Amino acid sequence: MRMLLVPRTRSSHVNCRESGCELRVQSGTKIIKLASVLRFRSSLRSEPQGGANFGIGTLAAARLMAASVLLAAGASTALAADVIKIGALFPISGPGSYFGVQDKQGVELALEAVNKAGTKFEIQYEDSACGPLPATQAAKRLLDQYKPDVVIGEECSDATLAVMPVLAQAKVPLLNAGSSSIKITEPGSPWTFRIMPNEVMQGVDIATNASKRLNAKSAVLLYENTNAGIGNAKVFGDTFTKLGGTILADIGFGRDVNDFTSIATRVAAVGKIDVIPTYTLEGQGLKITQALAQAGVTKGGDGGAIQLGTIWLPFGFEQKAGKAALGYIRIVQFDPTDKRDQVKSFIQAFKAKYNQDPTHLNAHAYDQIMLIADVVKRGAKDAQGIRDGLAATKDFSGVTGSVAFDEHNQNVKMDTIHYMETLPDLSWKALGWN
Repeated sequence: MRMLLVPRTRSSHVNCRESGCELRVQSGTKIIKLASVLRFRSSLRSEPQGGANFGIGTLAAARLMAASVLLAAGASTALAADVIKIGALFPISGPGSYFGVQDKQGVELALEAVNKAGTKFEIQYEDSACGPLPATQAAKRLLDQYKPDVVIGEECSDATLAVMPVLAQAKVPLLNAGSSSIKITEPGSPWTFRIMPNEVMQGVDIATNASKRLNAKSAVLLYENTNAGIGNAKVFGDTFTKLGGTILADIGFGRDVNDFTSIATRVAAVGKIDVIPTYTLEGQGLKITQALAQAGVTKGGDGGAIQLGTIWLPFGFEQKAGKAALGYIRIVQFDPTDKRDQVKSFIQAFKAKYNQDPTHLNAHAYDQIMLIADVVKRGAKDAQGIRDGLAATKDFSGVTGSVAFDEHNQNVKMDTIHYMETLPDLSWKALGWN
């Protein structure tokens, strides 16, 4: 047997025997293709048995086969280079599972749009379960098995904080839309970017609006004992106090609490309350809102206090809470009454695909993909290029608002925060405060 080495950038090996030749083409450490065995007939040229010598016809055929396979391998590699691989860390199970369901809807709609433009985007979803350990495990699965160019998610701050060092070590950028903890961007990581305003930006804004627009003088803080819950409540309290307000009660609770009757009774006993900023996921949020109304504390229970909420609550919360949600003012990342053509087109496309109105979770997931597509359009082709392109983003306009990253990779634009008030018929009134 004789081996012919074909001089190319990629290594190739032709093994020839009496029955024919076999070709392997290698690029880097991966075998790209194993060519089929070619059988040469005596019509090409008669050759001695044993394969000690090979005729010109056989060698020409082998070289031709090598050239063909190398060309095909080159095309395959070029095609692979055009594919942008996105990893998605979404809570598909657990208390934040509604995030994952709605995130995926927004992502799929965006992928349909960007893939029509030419560059191929692919995605792999992993269940991060809104918790540090499952999120870390999911991130490692993505890195080991899928090898993404960029990762989007998580929604819960504790989960996001857990995966940040994992992705940074792998030098894969993380684009986050929903987590609020200040620790995500301060000190942050050169590989993590956040679209939404952080807990400080949100807390200051909500407290300022409560004081100046609602003329609130007293408040009770209700929050889950997580990084995001504690952080958001503290910023609101500090800002509200500096503006002359008084914090009547500061109440934290674990995610295992299911009955909020005693907490509502405690809140009712503190005196006149103007606002109750509440930082919870949907399940506990519903129970808290209903308990406060039953205790006669909030407007929904014929009381005077106004609940203030965050983007943690999905669209449809009001319908589930019923009358208890009356007067609830909360921030969302998407204003369905926005008159921009970009927003109208998004709503129309979403309705056509899913036969329902989009939520703010649908919208911010959609914007994550569209921002990545914008970076790729500007020339990014791999993880490093996407990271650099995100860092250079100063004027992206999405359906949720605009994006301009500072030196900590934090979006400094506040027009992604939209205030909505729940009316008696459980519809929303856009307050236009930002």
